[in-house]
Amino acid sequence: MRTPFDERDAEHDEPEQGVSVSTPRDRGARGEAPSLHLVRDDHEPADEDVAGAETPADQRTDVEQARELLAAADPATYYRMLTSMVRPSHSSVLQELPYSPSLSFHDPTVVVVEPEPTNIETLELYARAAYPDFDKVLAAAFADPRNDHLLTALFHLLVNEGENVAMVTNHGQIIDIALVIGALQSALMAPGRSFGVLGQRTTLEEMADRCNVLVSRMVTTRQAFNVPALQVLQCGTRTYLTVPQTATRRRSKLDPELARANNVIMRHELDQRLAGGGQLLAMAASGSQDLMLPKLMQKARAAWRQRRGDDPGETTTLHLQPLYDGTISLMQSCRYVLPIAICLDPATPACVIGGLTRVAAKDDCHRIMDWIALAHQEATGIPTLYHWHEDDLLTQVRAFLNRSGQ
Repeated sequence: MRTPFDERDAEHDEPEQGVSVSTPRDRGARGEAPSLHLVRDDHEPADEDVAGAETPADQRTDVEQARELLAAADPATYYRMLTSMVRPSHSSVLQELPYSPSLSFHDPTVVVVEPEPTNIETLELYARAAYPDFDKVLAAAFADPRNDHLLTALFHLLVNEGENVAMVTNHGQIIDIALVIGALQSALMAPGRSFGVLGQRTTLEEMADRCNVLVSRMVTTRQAFNVPALQVLQCGTRTYLTVPQTATRRRSKLDPELARANNVIMRHELDQRLAGGGQLLAMAASGSQDLMLPKLMQKARAAWRQRRGDDPGETTTLHLQPLYDGTISLMQSCRYVLPIAICLDPATPACVIGGLTRVAAKDDCHRIMDWIALAHQEATGIPTLYHWHEDDLLTQVRAFLNRSGQ
């Protein structure tokens, strides 16, 4: 799943890279335009336009045209297009969810699913059912006393400072980002957890309203434990639905114009949410699933040696796919990034939490992914490489996997 911020989805302005330390909340209070401009409006209304007058199609904004396009789509047909994006490698936890007009997220015009928090026990129950080692691998990492100061800093950034924070992971399985959110929520609501010496605490209702996750729209066609997957996510987070611009999407039956329309509206809605400040945005940043290669071919090993200065030998290697400009601009606009390396493979389970990191330049975002790759390698013993660009080595890896049917 590639995240929606791929520059190929639509044309987007890059955020300014100034040094101001004012928060989104501060900038909104002063009446300034938010620093995040994800959708460009090139069509200002003419002076002679009057309220209620019909606007010619060629003068409507990208968002307005996208809404009209999705509103005209047949929901059942759109659903069938999305099912063509399901891959055999997707988690066995997720099973097919039949189309139902009673489910709001089966409407093509719905791109945001608001949270409906229940209680932390329900959230933890779902997490353990999806991943039996949830407590041992993920919850334990966030609950580690060495991360107490990290959780306190995160809480104050979100709640008291009004800053946005991007929680970024690699992408081993389709369920990994949801499990990471569950582990974070569990740690923040743990018995006895407070933030600062005055004993400030939080609730699931408060954090669910500040927590946002980006998932493939394909997930609207899935269910887990006989519950729609989106309703499981609603227990602890707001969900933004994206149509990934990956090879899987391009091979699917989904109309590319509908895909683009979905992403234009989704980014518009996300822009408005982040402009208010105090939001956590969780995402598997590359959007495309990490590629596991049984062993590198001789030519690929030579490319690896040139990139890394070492030889992985005949062992399995893991390849994290590149960030694209849209993803990078969103990470920059969030100002702070919380990087996490995760592996749900029962043979090499791992969850490594990095420090809160201020990002400014594009290269900062790539370097964060380098850190995630190295942390994954050190925790699992699997040689792991993040690809900054669509380089020859990554092309060879994909070609090999395609030939082998993986």
